[in-house]
Amino acid sequence: MSGACTAVRSTEVDMIFRVLRALVLLVLALPAWAQDFGFRPPRDPDDAAAVELMRDLAQRIVPVYKEADTDVFLANMTALQIVSGTYRAAYDSSRSLRGRQQGKPFDALAERAILDSIYARARLIDANERIGFAKAYARSFQELVAPLDNAQAAALMAQLEGPLAQYREPVRQAFDRWRARGSVPQADAVALVRAWLAYESRRSVAALVPELIAAENRSRYLAEADVRIPVRGGVVIHASIVRPARAGDALPTLLRFTLDPAEDDAQRSAVKGYVGVTAYVRGRTPDGKGAVWPFVRDGEDAAAVIDWIARQPWSDGRVGMLGDGYSGYAAWAAARRKPPALKAIATIAPMAPGIDFPMAGQIYRNAMVRWAQEHAMAAPPRADAAADAARDARWRALDARWYRGHRPYWDVDRVLLGKRNKLIRTWLTHPSHDRYWRKFLPTPQQFAQIDIPVLGIAGYYGAEAGALYFHREHRRHRPQADTTLLLGPYDAASIRLGTAGQLRGYALDPVARVDLPELRYQWLDHVFKRAKKPALLQDRVNYEVMGADEWRHVPTLDAPDRAPLRLYLDTRERDGLHRLAPSPSPSESGGSTRLSVDLADRSDVHLPGPDALRLKQLPMRDSIAFVSDPLPKDTEIDGSLRGEFDITPSRQDMDFNVSLYEQTASGEYQLLFEPYDFRASYAGHRVYRRLLRAGERQLLAFTAERVTARKLAAGSRIVLLISLNKRPDRQINYGSGKDVNSETIADAKRPVRVRWHERSHVEIQTGRP
Repeated sequence: MSGACTAVRSTEVDMIFRVLRALVLLVLALPAWAQDFGFRPPRDPDDAAAVELMRDLAQRIVPVYKEADTDVFLANMTALQIVSGTYRAAYDSSRSLRGRQQGKPFDALAERAILDSIYARARLIDANERIGFAKAYARSFQELVAPLDNAQAAALMAQLEGPLAQYREPVRQAFDRWRARGSVPQADAVALVRAWLAYESRRSVAALVPELIAAENRSRYLAEADVRIPVRGGVVIHASIVRPARAGDALPTLLRFTLDPAEDDAQRSAVKGYVGVTAYVRGRTPDGKGAVWPFVRDGEDAAAVIDWIARQPWSDGRVGMLGDGYSGYAAWAAARRKPPALKAIATIAPMAPGIDFPMAGQIYRNAMVRWAQEHAMAAPPRADAAADAARDARWRALDARWYRGHRPYWDVDRVLLGKRNKLIRTWLTHPSHDRYWRKFLPTPQQFAQIDIPVLGIAGYYGAEAGALYFHREHRRHRPQADTTLLLGPYDAASIRLGTAGQLRGYALDPVARVDLPELRYQWLDHVFKRAKKPALLQDRVNYEVMGADEWRHVPTLDAPDRAPLRLYLDTRERDGLHRLAPSPSPSESGGSTRLSVDLADRSDVHLPGPDALRLKQLPMRDSIAFVSDPLPKDTEIDGSLRGEFDITPSRQDMDFNVSLYEQTASGEYQLLFEPYDFRASYAGHRVYRRLLRAGERQLLAFTAERVTARKLAAGSRIVLLISLNKRPDRQINYGSGKDVNSETIADAKRPVRVRWHERSHVEIQTGRP
């Protein structure tokens, strides 16, 4: 009996052992994400305890870390080993990863492998040779960066130059996320170690990087800081030139003709294998000093600089021009003079004088005064985030002072600058698109003769009016022009800086997240180096359809064979709403819809205007909204909004503001293009002012100098918002019929009123091309 009991116990123990062994194997076989690690992070990434806490976390992950993708495994293992303090193993892992990246595109993984190798090797050298981390890092940097080509080295150094705050913030957020829980899953723990290494390594080398990068660039490029180029009349144009040092042959040149030192991208052009030249407008020096008179001589001066470049021994005789905003205008000003060496221009949101600056829709913006002070006067403002915020606040306060005052717009310079300004006064003297403005732009004959490739990039949210003008006029007068336009959900700043995932509260579709400045270089490589044309630029017009996550490629944006979606402003009111209807109201109803605005009211001086592209509520102040029925199916719209208002105005003139939204099924409002405002007396023609007939019914046709493209979801509604302009940051039209610059708040008298009748409608293209 005793022996039998012993046998039973032995069998039970053996079974228990086998179960425990199976459980251990099961735990070991669990995927990495199923394991948690105890972790109590400090409150701040800069806490002295953070280094040891992160080292402890990394040391506990290393023995159990698994990953099927070998490249990802090596990259993450390198980070774990560095943070653990095992620098030899870390360097070996990163070297293995670098070996596997040979012959592959130089992407983020390749950059990470080299950056981690530099840091791991520096720590290893310092540990073995005791020469100090600064010397060890410099040696490691030089050894690993020197073999890279210019583009690879530039990409790597750009990572090192990034602001420290962008690496600190992800660590802080992760610390906050996991502090209360007390543990972190392995996948998140590895990501945290990766983020910590990015911050800790850059914090350790921040003081070393500037000189190391400067020395590396001195070895790769030949830079001349203040070259003086003579032009006609004994005038000297100042320029900066950067050339690849190892280029054996003459190269094509990329020229930016600008008044803003912040736009100096000569070295970036040199990185791309060009001679980079940044030339400054007449009167401006590379440090941004010197007063200038915008627009007047830019075309002839830029053409003279191009001729000079073509004569230099380092030039192969071909020049392309880059331009954003004002420098985009300068590229067109040069192109119309047809210098023989100019072979292409590539612009982003080019400024068009008299079209979108200093007025738009023939309405002056106070921003012209700030622009004149910061870009045309003798000294540039200090550039940093804190200073920018302070300047923004100051200009908002000045706008409010102007808005509350009773002075005519002729005095806007006195109010905002405290003195008369000849440049501002000159601009105000020309409120229409008269010969003063037209002389700065290509004539129809000059547009017809521009036979070089042209690329224009613009956005739906405030970066398109100039680009649309140049593109359409070029095509109008030279139908066979080699001109390409790209449009998407961007504004001027997001295009220049590279698109992010969010724009003013709107989440961009993944396909819209394109590095547009880089795309511009790819297009220039196609023109100058016979590289393959970027796939995104397949046709003359290329635009992203918001909501569809797709690009469209068409010969022209406004296709005559595509039926528009026409919606009428229904004068009848239902449930407190005005409708956008597919057909007009019955004429026998004789109804109308009225909007009344007190232009003398200044109680809204401090009410902020909406900046977000996605809203919970419409900005209804001084506005009237028209809402369509729910769409029965998904509907794609694109192009410019056109309309004809059947109105009875109470004044001889007024400034309208038109916005278009998609109201989603959830009730949110998605702005479809930057609100468009225009002066009624110039709606039919920029040059000639035609006053309205106060108290009489009449038709007012308009076309918004905006474009959009969006897939409207089934169940959504289209919302048209119309308001009369009354803003602190721009000229106010009181409707007296006098020169608007001479009007004052005394001309407001009684509220301005406008009635819409049944023939009022708007339309936009619909359906896929």
